[in-house]
Amino acid sequence: MSDQAQGLRALADQARRDQSGPSPYPACVPEDTSTNHSAHSADIHPFASSPTTPVVESGMALADARLHWPGADETARQKAARPRARVIAVTSGKGGVGKTNFSTNLALTLARAGQRVIVIDADLGLANLHVVLGIAPSYHLEHVMRGEKSLREILYPGPGGIQVIGGGSGITELANLDEQTRRRFVTGLHELDSLADIILIDTGAGLSRNVLAFLCAVEEIVVLTTPEPTAITDAYATIKVVSQENRRARVMLVVNMAQSEAEAEAVANKIRLISLQFLGRDLDILGSIPQDPAVARAVRAQQPFALSQPQSAATRSVGQIAAQLGYQPASARPHGGVSGFLDQMQRFFGFRAQGSRS
Repeated sequence: MSDQAQGLRALADQARRDQSGPSPYPACVPEDTSTNHSAHSADIHPFASSPTTPVVESGMALADARLHWPGADETARQKAARPRARVIAVTSGKGGVGKTNFSTNLALTLARAGQRVIVIDADLGLANLHVVLGIAPSYHLEHVMRGEKSLREILYPGPGGIQVIGGGSGITELANLDEQTRRRFVTGLHELDSLADIILIDTGAGLSRNVLAFLCAVEEIVVLTTPEPTAITDAYATIKVVSQENRRARVMLVVNMAQSEAEAEAVANKIRLISLQFLGRDLDILGSIPQDPAVARAVRAQQPFALSQPQSAATRSVGQIAAQLGYQPASARPHGGVSGFLDQMQRFFGFRAQGSRS
């Protein structure tokens, strides 16, 4: 039996086993013990409305409400109505599927389409996006966590017009940070809304609490997989958790390192059908990237293939994926921007950061 067939069979078996089982992962919105709201409904539909947001006992809620009252400050209304960045997380169920390489080259492709792009290396354990880009930022997220720099100060110009926020290898987990440090972090993220059209978040692989914090906060998630059996089943596990914990998110699928278009289509369609059957979640299939020797050459040279190998099959495929995302032209889909992203991340950690809205 081929690897692809083994992977698809394992995926179907796992879906049947997991169909009615509760999620072992923390909910994006901490459960209110005074009520019986559960994020683990057996009947999850991709277009189901999100659970009611609990009332936040904070002056921020009142401040937000005042923006909609007659006579509200005109400047505040203009800020509320300004365009917001599109925030997209790129993730994978397991490591080694080319996630960081994909994020990097997608960012460069979007920048070439005229977008202002910021890439955040949110793999807080094994940050290596700067290695793929061939750059060496002087400062990274660890300096922000320690209060030494702001996010704006650590923005580093990358090739192709993109800007990069480097991650720190071995950085302390977001979940273990004190509230003051978290507040400083999310307030800094809010400033990025005015600096970018698109913010790509390259998360870590797997389903650690840090990864979930990002996946629960964004409105759009790209799940990357390969035709390899464990990658397929781990991708499904990621989609399952997102379906339970962030029902409003648009979930998109990309198959990397495919031997052929037929193989990629078979993998993507099977994952989509099983997600529909067992999770009630439809997926947007963005496309695939073939097994291409140009990719390995680019990695060794620390030059993204979108720049060093512009005519390669991999570069063309990433261009097609960018088109599926709505570039060019820019997508008309409204986006919550960094403000919406921060609201969800704060709810994940059960706190509200002062000054996280402008």
